[in-house]
Amino acid sequence: MKKYICLFLIATWFASGVYAQEENAVDLKTQRKLTKQERTVLREAEEADLARMVDSLVEERKFVLEADFLSNQSGNRVMVNNLLNFIIVDSSKIIIQTASTTGMGGPNGMGGVTTRGTITGFEVKKTGKNNAVYFIRLLANTTIGPYDIFLHISPGSNTDATISGIRAGKLNYHGFIKPLEQSRVFKGMTI
Repeated sequence: MKKYICLFLIATWFASGVYAQEENAVDLKTQRKLTKQERTVLREAEEADLARMVDSLVEERKFVLEADFLSNQSGNRVMVNNLLNFIIVDSSKIIIQTASTTGMGGPNGMGGVTTRGTITGFEVKKTGKNNAVYFIRLLANTTIGPYDIFLHISPGSNTDATISGIRAGKLNYHGFIKPLEQSRVFKGMTI
């Protein structure tokens, strides 16, 4: 009789353990689902905040395009340091810089060129789905000549810029825009 009571108690104990595991499994699924929904809501809120920031940066005309990649008109793409390769737009002023991580050569002392100038034309259009992508055309007179700069800025701050001057060829910057206050770019010697 004691054997049967012990077996019954052991069976009951195992059954309650299996039930508890099954209940915990449901709770884990619910938790994962809730956290996934919460993550989605959080991501959407961050995207909306980023889009509002991009709108205000373009409206104020104060931002920095920090390039992660540079490319030419043939599409040859090179990874670069975003703190050394940038375009700064500050109201009616502009700074354009290219540099290498070796820091050797170039008129700016960093293996590239740094030029300052004034923005003489600033055209803004919104294109794309829901008119969310900015297309900006800048006309800039710099110390080394005039430049046409075309910017495509997404609501997520992804930005592509194409620079062309009076000489043949184009240089493309690929990166993100940031507020001037948050950027930590390093400027070389200006020509």
